[in-house]
Amino acid sequence: MRVSSMAVAVMEYLLGFMALAVFAAYALGAGPPSDARWVSAFKLGALLASLELVALWRFKPPPNRLIVGGNVWLIVGGVAAFTEQWWLLRLYQQAGEPSLVACMALTGALTLATPAGFVGKPGSPMSVRRASWWMLAATLLALAFSWRFRGDPKVAAVLPVVALSWLNRGLRRMVQPLP
Repeated sequence: MRVSSMAVAVMEYLLGFMALAVFAAYALGAGPPSDARWVSAFKLGALLASLELVALWRFKPPPNRLIVGGNVWLIVGGVAAFTEQWWLLRLYQQAGEPSLVACMALTGALTLATPAGFVGKPGSPMSVRRASWWMLAATLLALAFSWRFRGDPKVAAVLPVVALSWLNRGLRRMVQPLP
C-alpha cells in the first residue's frame, strides 16, 4: 500500500465516522438525553455529515457505503430538526439505534448494482457482487442484533457499526481486480 493510499484510508476512517461520534457525544454526553439536546445534536450532526460526504467523494471515490448510510441518517434527522418535522424525529426516537443500521442497509441495497457494490470497491463484477451480498447479509444481521439491544447505544449502535466496518474492510480485500 502506497503512503498516499494509506493516508487516504486513515483519513477515511478518522473523518468518516466523526459526524456520528460528535452526534453521539453531544446527544448522550451530559446526563440523560433531552429532546432539545437530540434536536441540536441532529442539526450539528447533519452539518458535519454533509461536510464529510463532500470530503469523502472528493478524496476517495467511491466512499465507504456504511459511512454514507450513517451520514444520510444524520442528514435526514438534521433536515427534520431544521424544518421541525417532529413526526420524523419521533419515528427515529421510537426505532432507536436500529434506524441507523437500517439506513446503512438501505444504502447498501441501493448500491448493490453499482460497479463498486455495497463494499465500495470496483473490481471483477462477480467478486464485487459476492462481497456485497455478504455485506448486505451481515448488515441485516446487525440490524436484528441492534433491534434486540435497542436502548443501549454502545451495544445497539457502536458494536454493530464497528463490526460492520471491520467486515467491510475484509470483504474489500476479497474483491478481485478487473482483468
